[in-house]
Amino acid sequence: MATSGISRNSDVVKYYCCTICETERSVEVDADFYCKTCLKYFCRTCIHSHKQHRRWFNKKSPYGTDKIMKWPLSKKMETSLLTCVIHKGEKLTMYCTDHSHLCCSKCVELNHR
Repeated sequence: MATSGISRNSDVVKYYCCTICETERSVEVDADFYCKTCLKYFCRTCIHSHKQHRRWFNKKSPYGTDKIMKWPLSKKMETSLLTCVIHKGEKLTMYCTDHSHLCCSKCVELNHR
């Protein structure tokens, strides 16, 4: 599945969730489309109502998963990429040039003086 990945805890993480399902229904559903005009992600169900509500719908937008490289980085993905693997919950804030490694403050204190 192009929109999900395996987290460091071996749980499935939905990096791109349908904006409508998440905000209005409090459910995490994989996004299948991104609308660059609305700046929202849509699942297959919600994209149909989106198309009907937008008469001036641009055929180049939304982007499907085949053009996922054009999708912006989601907040969940950004958070996942900026979180320390060793000290879960700690943000990566520094780079150790000696070890070529991104570090959180705890890593620096323990291993990267």
